[in-house]
Amino acid sequence: MAVEKMAMMDMVIPIGITHEVLKKIILLGKVNLTNAIDQIEDSEFVLNVEGKNMDKIVNLSFISPYPTDNRLGKYSDKINAIKTAFHLDFSLDKNCLKTSYSFDETADIIDIAYEEIIKLTQKKDDLEKELKKIDNLIGKFSYIHDMDISIDDLRNLNYFQYQFGVLSKENRIKLKKNYENISALAFHLGSGDKEEIYLMIYPKSVEDEIKRIFRSLNFSGIDVPKEFSGTPREVIQELKNKKKVLLDNIKEIDEKLQEIEEKNIDSLKCAFSRFQMEKKIEEAEKYLASSKKFAYLSAWVSVKDKQQIRDEFKEFENLLIEFKDEKEVQTVKPPTKLKNNRLFSPFESLVKMYGTPSYNELDPTPFLSVTYMFLFGAMFGDLGQGFIFLLAGIFLSKKKKNSVFGPLIMRIGASSMIFGTLYGGFFGFENVIPALLLRPFDNINLVLEAAVFIGIFLIFMSYGYSIINAVKVNDIENGVFGKNGIAGLIFYISLLLLIGGKFLNRVLIPTGFAVVLLLLTMAAMVVKQPLGNLIKKKPLYNESVSDYYIESGFSIIETLLSMLSGTLSFIRVGAFALTHVGLFIAFQTIGRLIGSGIGDVVVLIIGNVVIICLEGLIVFIQGLRLEYYELFSRYYKGEGVEFSPIKIN
Repeated sequence: MAVEKMAMMDMVIPIGITHEVLKKIILLGKVNLTNAIDQIEDSEFVLNVEGKNMDKIVNLSFISPYPTDNRLGKYSDKINAIKTAFHLDFSLDKNCLKTSYSFDETADIIDIAYEEIIKLTQKKDDLEKELKKIDNLIGKFSYIHDMDISIDDLRNLNYFQYQFGVLSKENRIKLKKNYENISALAFHLGSGDKEEIYLMIYPKSVEDEIKRIFRSLNFSGIDVPKEFSGTPREVIQELKNKKKVLLDNIKEIDEKLQEIEEKNIDSLKCAFSRFQMEKKIEEAEKYLASSKKFAYLSAWVSVKDKQQIRDEFKEFENLLIEFKDEKEVQTVKPPTKLKNNRLFSPFESLVKMYGTPSYNELDPTPFLSVTYMFLFGAMFGDLGQGFIFLLAGIFLSKKKKNSVFGPLIMRIGASSMIFGTLYGGFFGFENVIPALLLRPFDNINLVLEAAVFIGIFLIFMSYGYSIINAVKVNDIENGVFGKNGIAGLIFYISLLLLIGGKFLNRVLIPTGFAVVLLLLTMAAMVVKQPLGNLIKKKPLYNESVSDYYIESGFSIIETLLSMLSGTLSFIRVGAFALTHVGLFIAFQTIGRLIGSGIGDVVVLIIGNVVIICLEGLIVFIQGLRLEYYELFSRYYKGEGVEFSPIKIN
C-alpha cells in the first residue's frame, strides 16, 4: 500500500540486436522509457569504467537520435482495408511475437492479401453504390407505378420537356398558390411520408425559367436512366431485374473474399500482431540514442523487477545493463507506480482523477478508500439498496472485466449494507430489521454532531499525512510552519478547543493560553518562508518582501475560513443520512394518498429506484467533494507522473 521504489536502467545495445531487444522490452511490459539523449547530455548516463566497456564509453561521444525508416505508415491503410473487407478486428497473438521474424516477411503477407482483395472490394463498392441508386429509383417509382404513360412517349415530345421529381409537403402548398404563374403542367402522382411525387411538363422554350422555379421550390428531380423504357411499372420491373443481377455479383464477390480470408486467416493474424509490434518498436526507437556501433536506452523500472530484467536479457551477448538508485538521478523525477491490495486498488481511479501522487508523496489511496467507503455508507445506509449496488457492481465486473467501476460500486454497496444494518434500514423501511446502532431520524442532533466530530477526526488525519509528506521531501517551510503543517495543526486544535468550550459552556483550554497559541502559530504561518529559508541557510525571501507579506496576510484569512467551513462541511454527512430516510417517508406518504394497495406498492418501487439512482449519484459526488476539497486540499498535491511502461495490448 505504497508507491513502488524505482531505479533508473541504462542499457547499451549492439546495433544489430536492437530490434530484438526492444521487442523483448515491449513484451515484458515493465519498462518506462525516458529520452536517452537527454540523459547522456545531462551526464546521467554513467557506465563503469572497465576494459570491456571502453568501446561503449568512447562511442558516447558520437551519439545522435536513433534512425527510423518510417516504412510502417503505408501499411496502416492496407491493414484497415483488409480488416474492413473481412469484417474482422484481430486480437493480439503474442505467440506470433515470441518467434523470430523479419518485417519484410510481414510486409509481403500484407501486400499479397491486399492485392488480392483491393480490386474485389473496389468493385463491390461500385456495385453497392449502383445498388443504392437502384433502390432509390424503385422507391420513387413505386409512387407512380399505376401511371399508364410510357417513358419513351415523354422522351419523344418535340416541343415539351418533362421532369419527375419530389416536393416537400410545405413546398407543395407554395406550388398550389402560385400555379397560375407557372408555365408548366403539374401532375400529382403520389404521396410519401414527408414528400409528394410530381410529373412536370413544360415548353422547352421556358426551360430556364422553369428550372429557376424548381430551385426556389427545392424540387428534387428523379432522373430515369436512358436504358429504362416503358411505363413506370415496366421500369420498376427492369430496376428489380438489375438489382437482382447486382446482388448476385455482390454475393459472388463476398464468396471470393471468404475464400481468400479462409486461405490467409492464420498468416494474417500473425502479420497484424507483428505489425502492431513494429509500430510499438518504432515508438520506442524515438527514445533511443545511437552511435555507429551501439544504441543507448534509459528507462525507469521497479526495483523489484531488476533481477527479472537481468535474467530476461542474459541471452544477448555484449549487451550492458546498469541500474542506478533514484537518488543518483538529479534531472528526471521518477514516475509513480502505485501498489495497493485488491480492496483498495479500485479507488486508485478516484485518486488519479485528482492527480497522480508524486514519487516521494504518500499514496493517499488507502486513506481515501477507507474514508470514502465510510462516508458513502454513512450517508446512504440501507441494507436492501446497498445490496442492489453490490449486485450492480458484480454485474459490471463480470461484463467489463478491465473496468474499475464495477469493483468500486461493489465496495460502496457493501459499505451501504453495513450502515443499513446499523441504522435498521431496508429498502427505506425502518421496521423490517432492528437497528444495531441507532435510527437517524430518531436521533437527529446526535447524527449531525457525530458528523462534525467525524470531520474533525478526518481533518486531523489529513494534517498527519501533510506533515509526513513534508518530512519525506525535507520541506521545513510547509511541514513545520505552513498552514497544513505543525503550526497549522496547533492553530486548528486551539481554535476548536476555544470555540468548543464556548458551545459547551466549559473551559477546554484557558482563553489566554489559547490566544497566545493562536497568535504564535499565526505569526509562524505568516513568516514561514523566511523561517524555513533561515534554517536551510538560503536567502530569506524568494520574492519581494511586500508581495510576500501581502499574500501571507490574505492567506491567514483564507486559512481561518477554510478551517471553519471545512469542519462544518462534514455536517452534510449527517444531513444526507437524514435526507435518505426523509425522502423515503415522502414516497410513503404519496403512496398512502393514492389509497390503493397496488398504487402504494408501485409508488414505493418508484421511490426506491429514484433513491438508488438519483440520491446514490448525489451521495457519490458529495463524498468525492469532501475527499477532494476538505481532505486532499490539505495534504495531497498529485503532481506526479504515472509509471507508463511501453507495452503492447
